[in-house]
Amino acid sequence: MPRKSPANDVETLNIRDVPKDLLYRVKLAATVERRTVNGFLLALAEGRIQELEKNGYCRKGRMKPMAKTVEYQGYTIQSAPHHPAGGKKWQLRIFISLEDRRGVRTGEFSADVLYATEQEADIQGIAFGQRLIEGKVEGQSVMDMKTPERRATPRFRVQFRSTLSASTKLEGTGIILDLSMGGCRIESPVTVEPGFSLKLSIYVPDVDWPLMIEAASVQWVSDQIFGLAFIRIRDTERQRLEQVISDLTEG
Repeated sequence: MPRKSPANDVETLNIRDVPKDLLYRVKLAATVERRTVNGFLLALAEGRIQELEKNGYCRKGRMKPMAKTVEYQGYTIQSAPHHPAGGKKWQLRIFISLEDRRGVRTGEFSADVLYATEQEADIQGIAFGQRLIEGKVEGQSVMDMKTPERRATPRFRVQFRSTLSASTKLEGTGIILDLSMGGCRIESPVTVEPGFSLKLSIYVPDVDWPLMIEAASVQWVSDQIFGLAFIRIRDTERQRLEQVISDLTEG
């Protein structure tokens, strides 16, 4: 008879380039706790993940088979496939970010290939981003992201609370993940689509009242993370935003 699959799905994780001293200490700790190395590492990871979940940094529940965000050679690749107008298939689209002392710079890249499912577009998108970073994609490159003279609005990694609204109806709250003079990246359970216009309030620590963005346009959406471009902001609020960005630069 064919062998039955276990009730719970499992994956294989191969860890390379482990320092010898660390590996020795892991083996020693596993022996003290009378566990296998594999069991010791799994218990250690589970305990740490539970701490992060308790503090709200990780979502509980089953993860998707393919992560939409991957770190690769110092860059962050984020997959955000979309439906072309009138189509049912998914078009590959990714955002590649690079962070240094000047802030976070993000570039958008895409390919004309269409895929039947979002998951397939995510998988191919991450692979496309890795090839692009390696310089193997003709006509597209991330080299200009490392050029000091590149004229780009620096983005700064932050964790600012925010509220979102459409017209006069309050839609919900979110966390600003990075901020620049021209826009931001935000995580929120609010359901939006590219092209939506939102009013945004940003609560900056040690600032008496929130920054008010009168109109911000949704540029892209990936799960609960989406990008906003600031399209209308009063002069007084722009000056306050400039001061926040200046403080982040000096920090």
